[in-house]
Amino acid sequence: MYRFEPPPPPEFGGGGAEPENPYAAQAPPPRPTGTPENPYALSPGAPWGPPGANHHPRGTTALVLGVLSVCGVAILGPIAWAMAHGALKEADHSPYPVTNRGHLVGAQVMGMIGSLFVLLGFVWTVVVVLIVAGA
Repeated sequence: MYRFEPPPPPEFGGGGAEPENPYAAQAPPPRPTGTPENPYALSPGAPWGPPGANHHPRGTTALVLGVLSVCGVAILGPIAWAMAHGALKEADHSPYPVTNRGHLVGAQVMGMIGSLFVLLGFVWTVVVVLIVAGA
């Protein structure tokens, strides 16, 4: 059977240097700046925040419009769909990952559903008008 023995305690005052802390904060890599080839690259101090906290600024707006389009204000569906689609294209061209990509994808899907509701409402209105006009 294996018997666990803890390591010996450190010796103080024995000289030597402190070991380097591998978990110490390291300087972040340099951030790219926008160029004509890649206008979506972050410049230093960009409004999206540092890497790791990269929220797309239109993510919440597109998500709210998508939810509203599914919950009764269907005319907002195409707007949410277009806004989320554009934001996803910007996020794909960004050199840093976007943390609210799920919001953008959800907004795009709900925008598609809201657009379908608009289309179905238009078809339903045309059918009702044709039935009433024929009667």
